[in-house]
This record gives sequence, C-alpha cells and structure tokens, in this order.
Amino acid sequence: MKKLFFLILTIAIVACSSDTKSDHDTVRELAKKDIIEKLDLPKGTEFSDESVELTTNPADGDGPNVEYIVKVTVKSQDQSGSEVVKVHKMHYKKKADAEAAKDQFELTFFE
Repeated sequence: MKKLFFLILTIAIVACSSDTKSDHDTVRELAKKDIIEKLDLPKGTEFSDESVELTTNPADGDGPNVEYIVKVTVKSQDQSGSEVVKVHKMHYKKKADAEAAKDQFELTFFE
C-alpha cells in the first residue's frame, strides 16, 4: 500500500512540475508568433532563446490568474545599415476556462 501511495505521489509531482515548464514553452512560442504578426515581420523570422525573456508577475504567484510577461528583443537594420534594437513587452493571462491548450493564453497588453 505504501508503494502504491509513493508511486501516485511521484506521478502527481512530476505532472505538476512538467506543467509549469509546458506553460512557459507555450507562452514563449505564442509570443514569437504574435510578435511576427503584430510587427508584420517576414514569415521566416526566427528568434533565439536570448531574444525572448519570460517572467511571471510576482504579485500573482501560482494559480489560475498567472500573468506572464514576455520581453522580445527585435534586431533590424535601418536604410543606412545601422543596427536598430527594439524591445517589445507583451503580457499574457492564463485563462482557466480554455478548452484547448492553444486557447489557454490571452494577450492582454502589447507595447
């Protein structure tokens, strides 16, 4: 009986810890798609892990009302060939009532 309890507890802990990682990856990929759409960038545009910074709002903590803040650094060139670096900030809210995983996060703020 103890072994069964330990096995179920282990599975629950692994499932909870991997869910947070999954949320971060989902928000990161969603932010990459949204920034391409919002800035009308070419479809082949790719971002490195260093150019996409993801944090959560510390006031909310864990739970259904977590706010994810994504800072995306976009590097480009102006007509004279000088490098232009712009940082865009996006806020995502996790929706508790979303049916599909792709609809789970909502862009609430873009600057």
